[in-house]
Amino acid sequence: MSTPTDLESLEEALQQYSHDDRALKIVREFAESLGKTRKRQEVFNRPGALVQPPILYEEALVREILSKEDDVFTFLQGDIVGTESAYFMGERINNGKYVVASSTCDLVPGRREYAILLRLNPIREDNPKAAAVIGELLSFKSIRRMYLPRLDDDESTVLCNGVELDGVAQIRIAELQMATRYGSLSLVGWRVFGTLIRNLIARTGEAEVKLRTRT
Repeated sequence: MSTPTDLESLEEALQQYSHDDRALKIVREFAESLGKTRKRQEVFNRPGALVQPPILYEEALVREILSKEDDVFTFLQGDIVGTESAYFMGERINNGKYVVASSTCDLVPGRREYAILLRLNPIREDNPKAAAVIGELLSFKSIRRMYLPRLDDDESTVLCNGVELDGVAQIRIAELQMATRYGSLSLVGWRVFGTLIRNLIARTGEAEVKLRTRT
């Protein structure tokens, strides 16, 4: 398979592999093919490249993507939300922003009691290591964070954001309904997110396969 040349071909390449170890290699090769960090930022910071305005159920009905017989959704996997009701390591976080990690079907009220959130932390211009951090994020080689661009409501000192992949927060589904939605991941953003979530939860290694094989 040839290395994708744009975001559309990247998404197509990930369709079969977004929950497979090969997907992470595809993302990294695409990022590397873009060249230096500045070029990578230009591509991934384009409006709608990774993040788009919140996807609304009512709009999905108008576009005839869903019918009234389908489950009503308020939140989708990959939504960027703000809430005071989430907990991380038993502590409530003030003014917290998160990316919803639970699958969309599990976010339907009444289906599950809790949702999984990943913390979203800003990378600010006064951070002396900002350039190095952004370079690492845009290589997609970090196992700790995923790159997201600035959000419209971010302070002017914010250069970009990092989705924290080290540790998860929780929130009751009922309380999630009161959260503020700042955006939804685009299709390619959702594919990349799924790739990293898969790598976080169930990374496969040849040695582990052998460890689990009885002969």
